Amino acid sequence: MMQLRSGHVPLNSYLFRIKKSGSRRCELCWGIGRLEIAETVVHYLFECQAYAAERYDMDKALGRYSRDLKSIMASMKRVKELLKFVGRTARFKNTLGDSIGDVSQLEPEEG
Repeated sequence: MMQLRSGHVPLNSYLFRIKKSGSRRCELCWGIGRLEIAETVVHYLFECQAYAAERYDMDKALGRYSRDLKSIMASMKRVKELLKFVGRTARFKNTLGDSIGDVSQLEPEEG
């Protein structure tokens, strides 16, 4: 979660900045319509059309908070929904492993 919040997550925008990628662009958007869009955290979480189906469940669960990363991070329940989305996309499977979307180890929210 800290990587997503800080932007230090293996998306092309960050990887380009640390010279681990030759481009900032979202390869999925490039492949869909030759769109030259930077693959940032905001783009990945809330905009990339390649993940629209995976995002649908997150949007339903988060309601009015579905596009507000700060509000999502303020609640363990919303964080769990965000992590489920990340797991469904499998975007970080090669770099971070299979457990990225597993929220079973997170403690339930109090109150």
